[in-house]
Amino acid sequence: AESDSKSLLKKYLTKEVFDQLKTRKTSFGSTLLDVIQSGLENHDSGVGIYAPDAEAYTVFAEIFDPIIDDYHGGFKKTDKHPPKDFGDVDYFGNLDPTGEYIVSTRVR
Repeated sequence: AESDSKSLLKKYLTKEVFDQLKTRKTSFGSTLLDVIQSGLENHDSGVGIYAPDAEAYTVFAEIFDPIIDDYHGGFKKTDKHPPKDFGDVDYFGNLDPTGEYIVSTRVR
């Protein structure tokens, strides 16, 4: 049942937040419904929202920020990733010089 939902969307989408966001759109035309559609349809979702485009994070910040903070255990919008340091990329070497083993790779 809907009342059993434990999603972060249910926790943070109050009437006040809904009223604040219901008429907003990104420049790509994304609406609050686009952001919350998955959570409305899938009550077993743990999070319940998706950003349909990059602007959604700022246009709908009142719902994204608390959910991101809760989900990531204290990650604030002012926090930054540390600078990347892969070392000297000239020394990585070819992991499969004969082309026999590595078919594809994926970075997430």
